[in-house]
Amino acid sequence: MPEAARWELLVKRDELGVTEVRRVATPELAADQVELAVERLALTMNNVTYARWGDPPMHFWATFPTADPAWGRVPTWGFARVTRSRHPGFGVGERFFGLLPPSSHHLVLPAPISAGFADTTPDRHYPQPWYRTFRPSGEADHREDRRTLVRPIYPASFHAAELLAGKAGDDGLTVLVTSASSKVAIGIAHRLHGNPNVRTVGFTSEHHREFVAGLGLYDAVAGYPDLSVVTADGPVACVDITGDNAVVSAIHGAFRDSLVHFALLGWTHGAQPPLDLADPAPEVLFSPGFEQKAIEAEGEDAFFARYHAAENEFIDATESWLTVKNDGGPDAVAAVFASLVDGTHPPDSCTVLVP
Repeated sequence: MPEAARWELLVKRDELGVTEVRRVATPELAADQVELAVERLALTMNNVTYARWGDPPMHFWATFPTADPAWGRVPTWGFARVTRSRHPGFGVGERFFGLLPPSSHHLVLPAPISAGFADTTPDRHYPQPWYRTFRPSGEADHREDRRTLVRPIYPASFHAAELLAGKAGDDGLTVLVTSASSKVAIGIAHRLHGNPNVRTVGFTSEHHREFVAGLGLYDAVAGYPDLSVVTADGPVACVDITGDNAVVSAIHGAFRDSLVHFALLGWTHGAQPPLDLADPAPEVLFSPGFEQKAIEAEGEDAFFARYHAAENEFIDATESWLTVKNDGGPDAVAAVFASLVDGTHPPDSCTVLVP
């Protein structure tokens, strides 16, 4: 396919490892429509989670619907630039960060808001306004590749860490984090590292154990088979990123008398309906909701100043353990997504894709 061709990547909804690249014709712009050329995007397990929860109740397949219901476009995050505009408020060359399909170009119907614009295109489902918001961005700097990777996932790390730090009283809190090699988990551990009232224990698979221990961010690292020998003095909280009911059940049973909070934050092991557990019942941690509450409490400018300072700190910290590569074109996007689906994508590497 010629490099300049317009394209979109489709994923078979009932077999996520199967993808197809399709050519896209140049569309005519309707009144107030804006065309974005995708400049950078990054794929992580977050995007696989979107695909695994593409059907109701989350409806992620409906974010960028397709004519053929057997195929879907997985929502991704990245930077894009205005290439054509019929909206008087948006000019060619302006740059934004937001939710994008895995495509070379994307049409939006922008409604200006204080933080950029909201896409109001009909027949697109967004689980929460956070997903339809495009924030203005300056030109790329030395953090841009890493920012492309971190920005979609770090809000979950940031808000989980804020929640847990708030639950750590003078008696201390042991925080159990599953899928400890995931970037969301590492972000949590980084944010909590150095907090004298928090002890973090990372659970991971055996083949990621050395990598996780080498980060130096967790106070202890254990494999899933070692769960029964992990002990904790005082209150315990858990952040589960596996979505694995066997793991959730085992942790809930082993630490039930000490658990003060059980957060569900991901599905790296596959999508499963949550278990009916109690005292405490596991709760989905939905970071857009936490962000909205923080903005209401602090004010938008104050919150984002604090958030972006933490994000930049984490981005800089990834220099020590995360190798970022670049690749381009739809075949590269498909290959990275397939490696995430089948679990072969290494935790210490990421490819930033330039469509």
